[in-house]
Amino acid sequence: MTDTPLSNIEQQILNTLPAGRAQAITLQKLACLLHINKKRVSDVVADLRKRGYLIGSNRQAHGGMYLIVTSNEFWETVNTLQKSVNSQQTIINALLQHEERFARV
Repeated sequence: MTDTPLSNIEQQILNTLPAGRAQAITLQKLACLLHINKKRVSDVVADLRKRGYLIGSNRQAHGGMYLIVTSNEFWETVNTLQKSVNSQQTIINALLQHEERFARV
């Protein structure tokens, strides 16, 4: 985490997120509780995660976001993100097979 002070909305999100995966809250519910749109919540959460805040997410049915409190939650989040990165890299590699057809500008 950085020493950058939290904005009001960042603090509100951290205060509203429940501790632990079992208590996960959906993006929609979090947005409703904070009276902001889902895109804004998503953007703020992404920024907080980039700054090192332990925010996990469960993308399964009835999933949501939560503050990571256990080792299992931590590694589940890391592994989920790593799978996403790997999938995106596979797509990039497939696209780059055609790069000679396109000049960089």
